[in-house]
Amino acid sequence: MNYVQSSLEEIADALAEQELVILDQFLSQQEVDALLRAFDYHAQEEDFKAAGIGNTYLYTQDKSIRSDRIMWLSDNPDKDALSDFKKRIEALMADLNPLLFLSLRDVEMHLAEYTPGAFYEKHVDQFKKNGHRILSFACYLNRGWQDGDGGELRIFKEGGHFDVEPLAGRLALFRSDTVEHAVRPAKVLRRSITGWMLDRPIDFPIQD
Repeated sequence: MNYVQSSLEEIADALAEQELVILDQFLSQQEVDALLRAFDYHAQEEDFKAAGIGNTYLYTQDKSIRSDRIMWLSDNPDKDALSDFKKRIEALMADLNPLLFLSLRDVEMHLAEYTPGAFYEKHVDQFKKNGHRILSFACYLNRGWQDGDGGELRIFKEGGHFDVEPLAGRLALFRSDTVEHAVRPAKVLRRSITGWMLDRPIDFPIQD
């Protein structure tokens, strides 16, 4: 689905009926480039850390399940491009609230890098003892991605699965509690901004 050409009602209907929507051109090429510069800055500052699994109280690192590197974004991102992206996501959240009869109130997100060989095994995003993640999103920043580069988002549905290519500017948006998904092993550097729309404000330690 093309984000620029689609109505908010069409996006909401796809989420309600299929629990997932893929939006192309959510970001322009100029916006992608600006976000990539922010990635480069934080990579040079060595701000990315090995990702883990579980929430604050059950957190662990297991590279047999997940081997990407992440950097959590604060309430006030330090780069204009990151701040603009957060505002864009918050605006989408506000638009979807009345259409889907939700009470989404906040966003948490991080930068994610998958170096060659990195992957994330099959999982859902909502924690067993913390159900505040309602909608998940991943926005891709991979200029020039082509078949064979890996890093596809694999969506599992009853009876099979399908893959979503991590094309620059594309946003994947799906239910956090029901949509099982994985990230296929990357063959080249794969970058995305990944996050969740929550039904409560963030006033507790973030960990994932």
